[in-house]
Amino acid sequence: MKKEYISNNDKETIEIAKKFMDDIQRGCVITLEGDLGVGKTTFTKGIGQSLEIDEPIVSPTFTLLRQYKGRLNLNHIDAYRLENMGSDTLGLYDLMDEDAVVVIEWSNFVSEYLDPDYHIKIEHLDDSKRRIIIQQGE
Repeated sequence: MKKEYISNNDKETIEIAKKFMDDIQRGCVITLEGDLGVGKTTFTKGIGQSLEIDEPIVSPTFTLLRQYKGRLNLNHIDAYRLENMGSDTLGLYDLMDEDAVVVIEWSNFVSEYLDPDYHIKIEHLDDSKRRIIIQQGE
């Protein structure tokens, strides 16, 4: 399965993420790819809203991991500074279970350890417009 969307602003990006999550009833691993400032955390905000998470979703850039409780729990990871670290050091497998959705931004830095259920690529089209490509894992 591969779907492509065009978002004209942050609100539309959040709505696309919420619609994507409508059918998610158990934990899964979602990887996010895209340049700095493209909307990876904005997309994750939509995931959080779909999971009925009340607290604000913020970037885990400086903490590496943020965890949230909702309909399903959300483990939000920023892998930007994790290049060259082994999977045992990262503890990624400890964060994956049926009660948690795991979202990994900058997944290219840890992709050798992952077999995601969904890979989402977000591309700049102009200052506010984005292309969002959602592809289900093999």
